[in-house]
Amino acid sequence: MGLFVNFFSASVVSALFSWILLPKILQICMIKGLFDSHDERKIHSGVVPRLGGVAFFPALLFTFLVILSINLLLKTSLVSSVNITLYIELMLALSAILLIYFTGVGDDLVNIRYRTKLMIQIVAGILFTSSGVWINNLYGLFGLNEIDAAIGIPLTVVVIVFIINSINFIDGVDGLAAGIGMFAFLCYGFIFLYMQLYVYSLLAFSSFGVLIPFFYYNVFGKENKGTKIFMGDSGSLTIGMLLSVFAVKVCHYNPDSLYQLPQSMVFAFSVLLVPMFDALRVALFRVYTGKSPFKPDKNHIHHQFLQLGFSHK
Repeated sequence: MGLFVNFFSASVVSALFSWILLPKILQICMIKGLFDSHDERKIHSGVVPRLGGVAFFPALLFTFLVILSINLLLKTSLVSSVNITLYIELMLALSAILLIYFTGVGDDLVNIRYRTKLMIQIVAGILFTSSGVWINNLYGLFGLNEIDAAIGIPLTVVVIVFIINSINFIDGVDGLAAGIGMFAFLCYGFIFLYMQLYVYSLLAFSSFGVLIPFFYYNVFGKENKGTKIFMGDSGSLTIGMLLSVFAVKVCHYNPDSLYQLPQSMVFAFSVLLVPMFDALRVALFRVYTGKSPFKPDKNHIHHQFLQLGFSHK
């Protein structure tokens, strides 16, 4: 199969799988009363299920593994460069994403303390960096190029935790986290295509497809008809972990690659500029006012726009 056929198929299959799962999740939430809580921060009214993100990882994993397996059986160009090192990277990346996914599901169901979630995010970051993929080159940022593992690995874990929470923080209005996620997954998919990291590109396009049905339900669903759903932490944390894996992989310098991007830092993080800037701004403001950086408030960019009179759309 051609590369573009693979990537298009990955987006379509993952979207179909997600489209099948979401109505079932909506039905279960309605029966079991699994709705988003109401407090002073919430800007929605009515009863809205909060477990839309539960569909993300199963749909993504099924699509990615099936299409990857077909290509391995047919020995196509997509898997021509697959080796044991890449297998280790993928297994550890998927293990880290699975850990974060279960954490998000648990938080949506029983509420996990933020300190516990933070520790799990750190463990997930360590799990992924143990594959040998970490930020090992700053590409001239602050006058630095190659950096030692003693600095690069802790830096990478901090970046992973920061990106995860950036996506989690920005999930505050309809379609925002999913929209940014879809845009970022598309960008990473094409970046990996240029870098000839086709398996990572397949994973990115599979991730893109998963979010399409959710975006429809989240933005255009009606609360009074029971067709609206939120992604919850199971969705935002999973998206954040996926994006952090992609960002770190783009940054990782491989001297043997003929397609290494000289502006890797720019390509890796520019697509995440909005959520990262918002998270940094809000965290600094909370610390400045004597609050915990993890204590929720209504100072995010999307809250500011809503206060100016803009609608969700």
